Amino acid sequence: MSESPVRTSDVRLRAAFAGGAVFIAALTFAQAAGDPPGQPGKTRVLLPDAAQRPQTWRYTFDRPAEGWFKPDFDDSSWKEGKAGFGTGGTPGAVIGTTWDTKDIWLRTAFDYDGSDFKNASVRIHHDEDATVYLNARKVLTAEWFVTDYELIDAAAEIRKALRRGRNVLAVTCHQTSGGQYIDVGIVLDAESVSAAVPKLPPVKPLFDYYVRDPSICLVDGVYYLTGTTGHPTWWQTNEGIRVWKSADLVRWEPLGLVYGIEKDGEWNRKFVGGRRALWAPEIHHLKGTFWLTYCMNYRGCGLLKSTTLKAEGPYKDVKPAGPLTGEIDASLFGDDDGKVYFVHQNGLIARMNDDMTDLAEKPRLLKPSNGKEVGFEGAFLFKIGGRYHLSCASFERKGNYDCMIATSDNVYGPYGGRYLAVPHGGHNMFFKDKDGNWWSTIFGSDPRAPIHEHPGILRVRIDAEGRISPGSD
Repeated sequence: MSESPVRTSDVRLRAAFAGGAVFIAALTFAQAAGDPPGQPGKTRVLLPDAAQRPQTWRYTFDRPAEGWFKPDFDDSSWKEGKAGFGTGGTPGAVIGTTWDTKDIWLRTAFDYDGSDFKNASVRIHHDEDATVYLNARKVLTAEWFVTDYELIDAAAEIRKALRRGRNVLAVTCHQTSGGQYIDVGIVLDAESVSAAVPKLPPVKPLFDYYVRDPSICLVDGVYYLTGTTGHPTWWQTNEGIRVWKSADLVRWEPLGLVYGIEKDGEWNRKFVGGRRALWAPEIHHLKGTFWLTYCMNYRGCGLLKSTTLKAEGPYKDVKPAGPLTGEIDASLFGDDDGKVYFVHQNGLIARMNDDMTDLAEKPRLLKPSNGKEVGFEGAFLFKIGGRYHLSCASFERKGNYDCMIATSDNVYGPYGGRYLAVPHGGHNMFFKDKDGNWWSTIFGSDPRAPIHEHPGILRVRIDAEGRISPGSD
């Protein structure tokens, strides 16, 4: 569970266009603009942005005549200036020309030799809403704002619009408050870019009850669900852990409060600064019984074991003097060889001892190849087809609470590049249903999530490369 609720003013990016998707990764430029034509698959910068080599644009702050985005439009009366356009102090901005009005319209031209390409991207830094046209064809609409340059796949639209010889790129951006900035470039065959992420399917709450960080496990044909409860006081205090069960993922029966902090708690019974809430419990079935991982909102992770082998408990803490670790967001992973691992916070992992009463080793951080961590919280480890997938939550798209994933052939790594797997799916987990289909939980912790602080699920697909994304196979 995030340590602070998301603010609706922190919204970052939503990009919409035919066949497009946001790319979350660094761009490696194998060629700079002006180099000889490259082969398909070799990065080519058709139009550099200001972070690479500032270009000269025509621009106006006054609303232009109709058809301003068409190649043959007469922009001779517009001013000229170097990219990027905005105000000083805007995060990630490279100011070449000051823009401090509500709206700006821009045009520039570049040449294309007609050589083939595999993919095409818009590289954009926008604050706030921006629309991009290539030869009068709309190739991108980017809403809200970002704080750095982003690569956005627009191959389908760019391929339709791009022509040999002279091309005209036209951009408009609208500002409401705070910092402001706009800069755009065009890149072919960008390297080191993660796969496209499809949009979320429709999602509805499983039942009408406030639950964050939902966790589901399947045991003997029955699904069990838990998560953070105690709305509206759950950021400060709550009562403990509630569990539900279902035979079909549709009709859910409450099992009630299976662990009460006041009645059953030990080390976690204390208040710290008036706070005592149990966050992000997960339900697992390992070694013939049920387990509940949890953390406290004043930090510290614990593990509970059912003393009756039943989901409804009662439960006892395996380390009454606790906690097992001093962080948050605890989870368990049971590997095929019978070893069980304690996973928590941002991808910290440690093997449990054989009797599951403590860690058998010092926690280590599982790092992706393209960042310092997969995400800052909500770690969950699972295995599909012999490969390990570590998911974590991230606010990287500021204001959007997303699920990021990195994958490895070994439990301790090395892990590959992190990628955006489930938009708005931060602090989720993954489970397999009775038919062998994989699902992600979701609860919605940002303004554009399909549900808000209620438990939901969505099917996920696994592609040939093992990447996970929303949608059925």
